[in-house]
Amino acid sequence: MAVDPYVQALRDLFEADHEERIAEIQRWADEAGARGDLTRQRRHLDHVARLRAMAYPWQQKKPAA
Repeated sequence: MAVDPYVQALRDLFEADHEERIAEIQRWADEAGARGDLTRQRRHLDHVARLRAMAYPWQQKKPAA
């Protein structure tokens, strides 16, 4: 099924924003690890894992009727 170009542009923007956020939190984890703050590093890495596991709304399967 073809996706409207405007909808695709919004999806692309949303995905890029999500990936930027993941990269930012990954940097926080790296910085915490470099400082030896393993508690904060683990917390940030857990957050990154949760964000990566999230499906985008258009990737979710629709429930069977």
